[in-house]
Amino acid sequence: MKNLLVWAALAAPLAAHAQQGYTIQGKIGTLSKPAMAFLSVRTNGVRHLDSTYLTNGAFTFKGKVNEIKEAHLMLKHDDKPADPTMRQRFDVLPFFIENRDIKIVGKDSVKTAKIIGSPTNDDNKQLDNYLRPYYAKLEALNKEFAGQPDKMKRDTAYIRTLNVRAAQYQKDAVQAKLTYAKTHPTSYLALVALNSTLSDDADAVGAEKIFRQLPPATQNSELGKSSLQRIQKLKLTQMGVEAPDFTLNDVNGKPVKLSDFRGKYVLLDFWASWCGPCRRENPNLLKAYAQYKDKGFTILGVALDKEADREKWLKAIETDGLTWPQVSDLKYWNSDVAKLYDVKAIPMNFLIDRKGNIVAKYLRGDVLNQKLAEVLK
Repeated sequence: MKNLLVWAALAAPLAAHAQQGYTIQGKIGTLSKPAMAFLSVRTNGVRHLDSTYLTNGAFTFKGKVNEIKEAHLMLKHDDKPADPTMRQRFDVLPFFIENRDIKIVGKDSVKTAKIIGSPTNDDNKQLDNYLRPYYAKLEALNKEFAGQPDKMKRDTAYIRTLNVRAAQYQKDAVQAKLTYAKTHPTSYLALVALNSTLSDDADAVGAEKIFRQLPPATQNSELGKSSLQRIQKLKLTQMGVEAPDFTLNDVNGKPVKLSDFRGKYVLLDFWASWCGPCRRENPNLLKAYAQYKDKGFTILGVALDKEADREKWLKAIETDGLTWPQVSDLKYWNSDVAKLYDVKAIPMNFLIDRKGNIVAKYLRGDVLNQKLAEVLK
């Protein structure tokens, strides 16, 4: 990678570019009207779309962005209306738009075109090449599975080995992205790489340390602000931290406080009566509860049902035989506790130790029983 100057040295040139705006000059073969180019840029959640006809393959877009943005350039080669019965294939180039003179040149497709004159897109290409070996391993797993006979595709032991390998490859890819972000802090792609690692099980404390090493302008960008918000949310429920306390009413309207269960291991289980996967997981919870309830373990169910479906919630508890405490504010996805724990999908759970600290999450099936056996041996 080209040597990058320190941020202070870059400040003046970047300011100049920010004032002049961007010019995108494209040349895709010899296409002409009715062929059209579309430029899509999203800012603060709002998509801005510009378009122009091609003349002998050439087209131009001019404008200004207040910071580096992700953008898409789409080419429509003719004026044929879309066929609603067919899956549409678009000639699209995702790229980063910045206030520079950028050239996009291709033989007959914008999808395979080269981007010239954009340091950010140069860095993006380098990052893509850096990560390609990691994703190649995942693609190889898919090909391996596709090439197996039907009997092997149904073999649970074989599927388990695939999942183990896939998890390790994904872990390696995440570590590679973090390494890139740490070693290329002055590149905007450091933020892009870091942001892509912020899954629910990410090391939020470690991510924040990397984030704080990025230049102030990058931290204060739209993506930077949303990344920091994500990091702060993840820190609240990261393994090792104290579980956020809350109080909700149980099925009888009696307030139940999470911290009242201190001294026991608690599985905080987010579910709902309407959630099929949750209901299918309940027999496993029943088994775990029966086996460990006398060894300092309990479950606290938090239902994401609606007020109008209160009776369905109560019926589900009875039908599934759930005997542990159940609470809900009956606000569906607007549940304050679900937001507190950043729950975006269910079933979802957190295992909390006797001191009130989160020690694990996403415990389903055999994984739950294995973890309980480990901590309650």
